[in-house]
Amino acid sequence: MPGVTISAAYGLRGAEISALVAEQLDLPLLDRAISGTIANALQVSVEEAEKGTPNKGFTGKFFSILSPLSSGVLGEAAGVTLLNFDEAEAFRAQSETVLRDAVSTGAVVLGRGGSCVLRDEPDVLRVRLFGPEPARLAQAMSGLGIDEATARRQMHEVDSAREHYTKKLYKTDANDPALFQLQIDSTALSPSTCAELIVRAYRALLSP
Repeated sequence: MPGVTISAAYGLRGAEISALVAEQLDLPLLDRAISGTIANALQVSVEEAEKGTPNKGFTGKFFSILSPLSSGVLGEAAGVTLLNFDEAEAFRAQSETVLRDAVSTGAVVLGRGGSCVLRDEPDVLRVRLFGPEPARLAQAMSGLGIDEATARRQMHEVDSAREHYTKKLYKTDANDPALFQLQIDSTALSPSTCAELIVRAYRALLSP
């Protein structure tokens, strides 16, 4: 099960770096390939999977939390909170199936608890991007063209959602060093340099 998981909090250019890694490794990027995978897993249309169409019951909640991945938020904190115990267990099982199916032939996974789900897979490189808060804010303001107040609000919302997602579903700290083989300060290094380091580390992991 070859692949790379990338965990990135707000303002760390996770989407940009993941796209570069996927391109250089010629692997699909999960936040773009997920719609068809969800559709297959839940036996619904791709349109429903892409839009997160509200449906009744658990399937609707699954869509609302997991789709779309490209939003940059790793599951709405409120959505995860609304899951009862049985639903949380079902959500975790279904999302793990989606992730494992997607990387069965190789993929780059951005977020979604990929480092937790695939932590025991020997051919998966688990990467964490990190950086000091002031530098993360500066990158978000520059990259998104927003003011500091907006960046701070978004940082709080996204980081809280990410931390809640892994804690609620996997009883794990999203930043636990034990989850990762490689950690990179993506506020100190350019996206291209970060991608190059990840690609080299992945190829070294797979080499005899």
